Amino acid sequence: MMEAKMMIAGSFDEFVEKITQAERKALNTPFGQEITERLLKMKLEENPDMTAEEWQDTKSQFLTFLFAMFVRETPQAMAELAQHTWDELQAKEV
Repeated sequence: MMEAKMMIAGSFDEFVEKITQAERKALNTPFGQEITERLLKMKLEENPDMTAEEWQDTKSQFLTFLFAMFVRETPQAMAELAQHTWDELQAKEV
């Protein structure tokens, strides 16, 4: 009998959306806001003239980093992302 796997999402795009939505929710907690403030402080020390666009890019890079760390540290998420990626590649070949 096959074991049923708990899936985060039904497609690649839905997977990415659900994970990034969870990241945003986590960053809106008091601890998440503290981490974001520390990141901003660190980046301003590196570049006191940082523009709003540069800060937006930094936040985007940080979300990408969090996404990669979650997938890397969660074998089930890694396997699901791999499956969604495979499915996307197969769909594009048709």
